[in-house]
Formats: sequence, C-alpha cells, structure tokens
Amino acid sequence: MVKLHLWVFIISIYLLEFGYGDVIEVPPLNINQKDLMKHLSLVDIKIALPAIYVFGDSFVGNGNNKAILGNKDAIGGGYLPFGIDFDGKPTGRVTNGRIGVDFIATVAGLPYPPPIMGMSKIDRKRIQTGVNYASGSSGLLPQNGRFLHKNVINFFQQVDLFENTTIEDLKSKFDSRKGFTQYLSKSLFFIHHAGNDLGLTFEAEMAKKYSIDKYAKLLIKEFSKQLKRLYTLGARKFFVSNVSPLGCSPFSINIKNHSGPCVEEINNRVSIYNDLLPSLLKDLQSTLSGSKFVLGDIYKVFQDVFEMPESYGFKDVNTSCCIDNNGTKIQVCAPNIAPCKDRKTRVFFDPFHPSETMHFLWARHFLKDSSVCSPINLIQLMQA
Repeated sequence: MVKLHLWVFIISIYLLEFGYGDVIEVPPLNINQKDLMKHLSLVDIKIALPAIYVFGDSFVGNGNNKAILGNKDAIGGGYLPFGIDFDGKPTGRVTNGRIGVDFIATVAGLPYPPPIMGMSKIDRKRIQTGVNYASGSSGLLPQNGRFLHKNVINFFQQVDLFENTTIEDLKSKFDSRKGFTQYLSKSLFFIHHAGNDLGLTFEAEMAKKYSIDKYAKLLIKEFSKQLKRLYTLGARKFFVSNVSPLGCSPFSINIKNHSGPCVEEINNRVSIYNDLLPSLLKDLQSTLSGSKFVLGDIYKVFQDVFEMPESYGFKDVNTSCCIDNNGTKIQVCAPNIAPCKDRKTRVFFDPFHPSETMHFLWARHFLKDSSVCSPINLIQLMQA
C-alpha cells in the first residue's frame, strides 16, 4: 500500500511538471464568453444556443430553495458562508461561488438561468434565455424532502413548472407556433437528478420497501416518464448527468462505517443506478424522433479526482470547508462562520456539495472531454 501511494505521488508530480495535469484556475466572477472560451482553450468554436433550461437538485440549484424556504435554511444556501466567493452574496447556490451550469451558460454566451421561484410574473414572460428549476434535496420521486419536512420541488413538479409557466408565458412571444417549436428544439435541457433518491431518501424511507435493484429500476422508470414529458413539450437537446460517488462525501465518510477511503456500500448503490442510464438514454433517442440525449459521467470525473487529486490541483478531497453548529465539519454549514481559506484546493465546500473549483472542473470536462460524455460532449451537443 505504501508503494502504491508512492507511485501515485510520483506520477502526479510527473503530470504536473510536464503539463499533463488538469489544473486550470477558476476564472473571475464576471468573465465574459470570449475570455472564458480563451481560458478553456476553446478556439474557433461557434455556439448559437438560444436558452438553457436546468432541472435537478442542489448540485445545479441557484436559488429556488432560498425563495421557498427563506434565507435561514441550510438547503437554501441563503446565508454566508455560502456565496462568499460570489461577491460575498449568498444567492441560493450551496457552495462558495458559482456552480457548473453557470460556467456552461457563460460558454454559451447566455446569462445564468435565473431560479423560477425568484422571478416576477413580468420576468417569466420576458426572459427567453433559459430558467433554472432545480431544488435542493429534490429528486425523481415525490418522497424526496419529506423526511426533512421540507417543501422542495421534485422533478415531476419542475416539469410541471416548465409546462405551466415557461411554456404558457413564452409561446405568445413568438410570431408562430413553428418559431416557438424551433426555439425549444434548439435550447439545451440540462438535468442532474437522483442523488437524493439514492442517498438519504433511500436510507430513511425506501430501503425498507425495495431492494436496491428494484429501486434503481423504479427511478429509471420515473426518469423516463418525465424525460418523455419534456420531449412532448418541445425539448430535443438533453444533457443528463449521472450521480456522483456519494459514498466519498465528507458527510458519508464521517457517519458511516467503512474500511477504505469511501463508503463503498453507498457507491455500489449509486453504480447500480448509473449502470442503467446509458441504455435508457439510448432507447429514448431511438424512439423519440429528432431527440439527442447525451450522458455526462460525473461519477468518473469525481472518481478521477479522488484517485489523483494532485494532478487536478486539489490538496483535500474529503473534508468540509465550512463548520457546523457543533463545531465540526460533518453537518450543514453554520451561519456566518468563516470557512477555510484554502477552498480553492478543496473538492468539497460543505459535507455534501462541491466547491466552486470542483464545479468548474466538472463543467469543463462535460464541455470538452468526450471520455466522460457519450456519445458526444456538451459543446458538440450545444452546436448540434
């Protein structure tokens, strides 16, 4: 084991020394599309994407829970230290700065998709560049959020909101039904779900009813149903992320018994679900005419970082940057307590969620790296 760690260290130093590492500084907060494209070495790339619509949980949420639950609720990200690197403003992103979909929007030349619950009726009728429906602690099933006694917006409700607000509010802005249909078909639908279904919701409520194999199939069935609804409503470009290795989060490794660096029982549960996603998306694309489904392997992105953190510029992969009310780093961040100063080199900001640096890393891998996207990468999907 000592020899293995030594070899990992030597290889990491070699990669960094000779330019094979993946260490790219997080760009400034207000960077524009041109400068971000240059920063990412995306030269001669043309993107004509009218809008980005985001569905998911707290990995991609940017303020819906803050609007629903108020500024004092941890899963709403409505208080400092959340947002400490977003001009010191807690925006509802459960991290220190931007989230992955923010960087993706900038690459597309679009503003950050605003949270639907924070938009006025006038804004809902006016904004044509995309909306964010994501809600922390939500998931594919309606059980998500119940055991926390939280009124979160689960996936089917997010699709309801898209249908009953965005579709109704925007269709009158187009000269013809054909024009609106084309707009929707060219827009990107970015979806990150099932982490909460496979994590606390399964352990607290669903494990007593289902084996993990049956449960994973139940999730896939519900996911398929809602993706088909979005298609019926006009969506054609789907980017679907799988679930990250939840067993490696600071929360999991601190409250669960485990023999290795991560809780493999949880990661195995996630993998059973993740293994079903490729065939689902392939089947949907083959049966839904004109659709394009791309799978992003966020599990692999995190796994690669955990195996060789130094080559990605990380020094800490398993500790929360913020402190909870008990003075530890196991539960949600306590309000108005300064977080760690080395957050640029940490994978996690709180015990559950990535830092801005890790968000930037998974976003740029989805954009450029075909080894973690199938059958094409995100840039190629946006250009399609």
